[in-house]
Amino acid sequence: MSERTASCLCGSVKTEIRGEPAMTNLCHCSSCQKFTGAVYGSMAAYKTEQLTFIEAEPSVLKTYDDTTPESGGTLKRSFCGKCGSPMRVISTRHLEFAVIPVGTIDGDKSAFKPQKEFFCKGRTSWVDAVEDSDKFEAMP
Repeated sequence: MSERTASCLCGSVKTEIRGEPAMTNLCHCSSCQKFTGAVYGSMAAYKTEQLTFIEAEPSVLKTYDDTTPESGGTLKRSFCGKCGSPMRVISTRHLEFAVIPVGTIDGDKSAFKPQKEFFCKGRTSWVDAVEDSDKFEAMP
């Protein structure tokens, strides 16, 4: 079983990751675009028990209940309260999984090539599709 870490920009929130992700994906929905500050979210989904979040001080990991995602439902979007780095997304429909932005994972990220792309209808025209990924116009 592989072990990795993830961290925010200022180092106040760290994540211990055990094992491999259940899925890696890009999401082109407007909600993920706003959460990541990029034209898509590059994400890795893990079972919640594979992740341990460690805060440098109590309550530095903040959570916003996003009720606007195109997939419906509510996404609990957690971020560092000091530097604002996005750290975790949990869907209230799938509490057994936590999704972390690939950009927060420390070290080489080449093993996190997206297997799926969601909300391709929202893909920016100058972003190419990922070769060999499963593509969906919305959330399947």
